[in-house]
Amino acid sequence: MADVTYRSVRKEFGEVVALADFSLQIPDGEFVVLVGPSGSGKTTALRLLAGLEAISQGEIRVGERLVNRVAPQDRDIAMVFQDYALYPQMTVYDNLAFGLKMRKIPKAEIKQRVERAADLLDIGELLERKPRALSGGQRQRVALGRALVREPAAFLMDEPLSNLDAKLRVQTRSEIKQLQRQVGTTTVYVTHDQVEAMTMGDRVAVMNEGLLEQVGDTRTVYEHPANVFVAGFIGSPGMTFTTLDATRNGGRVTLSRGHMSLSVDPVGATGTIPSEVMIGIRPEHAHVWRDGGDLMGPVEGTVTFVEMLGREALLGVSVGDDQRFTVFADADAQTTIGDRISFGVERRRLYLFDPETQNALGVV
Repeated sequence: MADVTYRSVRKEFGEVVALADFSLQIPDGEFVVLVGPSGSGKTTALRLLAGLEAISQGEIRVGERLVNRVAPQDRDIAMVFQDYALYPQMTVYDNLAFGLKMRKIPKAEIKQRVERAADLLDIGELLERKPRALSGGQRQRVALGRALVREPAAFLMDEPLSNLDAKLRVQTRSEIKQLQRQVGTTTVYVTHDQVEAMTMGDRVAVMNEGLLEQVGDTRTVYEHPANVFVAGFIGSPGMTFTTLDATRNGGRVTLSRGHMSLSVDPVGATGTIPSEVMIGIRPEHAHVWRDGGDLMGPVEGTVTFVEMLGREALLGVSVGDDQRFTVFADADAQTTIGDRISFGVERRRLYLFDPETQNALGVV
C-alpha cells in the first residue's frame, strides 16, 4: 500500500486540454472519489495514474516512486473497469488467478490469494462457473476479486457500477466501501454519480472541464461548496440559484429583486457582500410556510410541479421569470399545480456567491 500524488499534472490531446494543473495528495489507505460530469477530466486523471495515457506535464508518484515513464504492469496498481473485462472462456477461479500466473507467483500462493478474495467477496461457490453463468453483480465481484488478489499499492476503479441496475448499485457500493475498509488499500474511484461519490468517499474531488474545483470530506463539500459549480453539482435534488440586489439596513442585509425579498444576518458571509449577489437554496432547506418558525421569509410563488417521494413531496415554485425554486413539503400536502403558496428558508442555510467570479461568499 502507498499514498498517491498528482503534482501539477497536465494532459493534452492535440489542442484539447483534458487536464490542467491537477494536483492531489491521496494518503495511504484513503478512499478518494473523482466526480464530475462527462468531459470533466476524471477518467483521464485515472488513466494517467494507471499508465494507460502518457502524461503531458507534471508528476505522478505512487509512494515515493515517480511513475511517469513506468509501464502500466510495473506500477503496482490494479484497475477495475466499467465493463468488467473478464475472460469468457475461463472459470471464475482462472479469471482471478490469471494475473498472478503471468507474474510467476507460486501455485500455492495463488490458491491462497484467490480463496481469500473469494471469501471476502462471498463468491466461493462461483469459482468453477464461467462469466456467462453469472449475474451482473456477481461479475462485478469477480472483477473486484481479480484486482484484490494482486495485493497492489492502489486500487483504481473506473465507474465500476454503471452497468448495474439501481437497486444493485446501492447494494454493491456499500460492499465496495466495506471491502476497502477491510483491506485498507488506497483507492481512487471515478464516477459521474454525485450520490455515489457522497456515500462512498472518505474525500470527494469535484472536477469540471479539466479543473479540480474542490477537494474535501463529503460534509465539507456539501455544506461549504467552493463555488456555484460545486454547489449545483453536489446534492440531490440540486441547489437552485437566482441573483438578487443586496442593501444594508443597519446590522442586516436585505436581498431582493422583483417579488422576492429576504432579510439576513451577514455574520456567515466572508468579507464584504457586494451590491448584487447570487443566492443558492437547497430543496431540503426550503419549506412550505407555516407560521414561519425559524425560517427566513416568507416568499410567495406559484407551484409549477409536484413530485411525490413517499415520505415527502417536492414542489417547484416560480417566484418570478428567473426565480424558480424547489421546496420540500409534507407527503400529505394537498397542493396542485397552479396553487399560490409561501415558503421560507432555514437560517444559516442560504448560500451566497459572487455573480462575477462564481465563488462562494458564505452561508447566512
